[in-house]
Amino acid sequence: REFITSATISGLVDLPFIVIFLLVIGYLGGPLVVVAALCIPLVILYALIIQGALRKSVEATFRASAQKAALLIESLTGVETVRHLGAESALQRKWEQLTGHIAQWGLKSRLISSSTVNVALFFQQFAQVAVVIWGVHLIAEGSLSMGGLIAAVILTGRAMAPVSQVANLSVRYLQARTALESLNRVMALPVERDRERTYVSRAELPGELEFSHVGFCYPGAEVEVLSDLSFRLGEGERVAVIGRVGSGKSTLEKLAQGLYAPSSGAVRLGGTDIRQIDPAELRAGVGYVPQDLFLFYGSVRENILLGSPYAAPADLLRAVEIAGVDEFTAHHPLGLDMQVGERGEHLSGGQRQSVALARALLHNPRLLLLDEPSNSMDNATEELLKRRLAAALAGKTLLLVTHRASLLDLVDRLIVLESGRVVADGPKQQVLEALRQGKLRGVGSSG
Repeated sequence: REFITSATISGLVDLPFIVIFLLVIGYLGGPLVVVAALCIPLVILYALIIQGALRKSVEATFRASAQKAALLIESLTGVETVRHLGAESALQRKWEQLTGHIAQWGLKSRLISSSTVNVALFFQQFAQVAVVIWGVHLIAEGSLSMGGLIAAVILTGRAMAPVSQVANLSVRYLQARTALESLNRVMALPVERDRERTYVSRAELPGELEFSHVGFCYPGAEVEVLSDLSFRLGEGERVAVIGRVGSGKSTLEKLAQGLYAPSSGAVRLGGTDIRQIDPAELRAGVGYVPQDLFLFYGSVRENILLGSPYAAPADLLRAVEIAGVDEFTAHHPLGLDMQVGERGEHLSGGQRQSVALARALLHNPRLLLLDEPSNSMDNATEELLKRRLAAALAGKTLLLVTHRASLLDLVDRLIVLESGRVVADGPKQQVLEALRQGKLRGVGSSG
């Protein structure tokens, strides 16, 4: 915006007059036109030469500024972690280092950009002085009049003036182009919902879920998280996925939510590839509780209704009761309007999980994806959740990721993952017995 609205850009209007001024100087002063004709390309040449160094310093300033902003956001988001680790000094040093880098590269950018203007002004003054000296000799020889010299000096200054403005403009252009390229990189990122694509629309999404030879690798990573993964959940089936840390359990549920697209294979819902389903419609019809949940500043009610502000009160109360939110809101004078604080800091970990579960149950979806839904709950709260959830799961499909053995009472079938592959899939008791007997080597019974 600064580049487009800059007064310097008006110097472009004067560019055509440079040629006119040179022609008039040549007509009035004869050989004096050579001075301006040589100085103008020298200024332009210098402006072109410094573009590489200037671009490097501008890009370095942009990178350091982005890192500084990221550090600030991370520090504020993880302020509790920073405090209990005593990491304030380390983060402060990193902040000061980034601030120093920004100052150094910013100073270098300003020195380079100001040198362009200074060189242009130098040649402008040099040209006029050179015209005066040369013109005096021409007057002495009788080949130039006093009026011609005065006109040549004035016109030389006028001819050089737009050049200094253009040199300054080239600096501003480079800064604007670098900023625009950064913005374009963001705008060029793939969008989740392609407007030119026609999606399959359904009044209600089915509960049948299938993974067919699915492979997945996170963007920028080299190792596959899931490899040739295949299994199917029938309508109303309740399945738990267990495995070691990093085996791909949470990734599996993210793929089922359409948060990522598989690198190979397909994830199908009711026989339809989920990439053919509108992402908003998919998530509205599938209940999902992530392992790393997030609450926003506001009330419990606002957080539950976040994606569905016009949900029926009966649906809200049903979700609140099943998730166990009523267990702590009933004792608060504001009830569901109690404030959760930033990122839910006024609630315990188990209470935050209850709110997240209520979000997932709000629309009474036919497919539930639960990722460690009780890992922050005490045993009594977990037992209450199990009883209420078991009653609410009638006719629904459940895909549960957990390391809590007690939650396995909710399911009839177990899938064991190891390094992104299915190493066991069958009735719960049969798989648990195989684990106890050590028939599935290298696979833990939980986690």
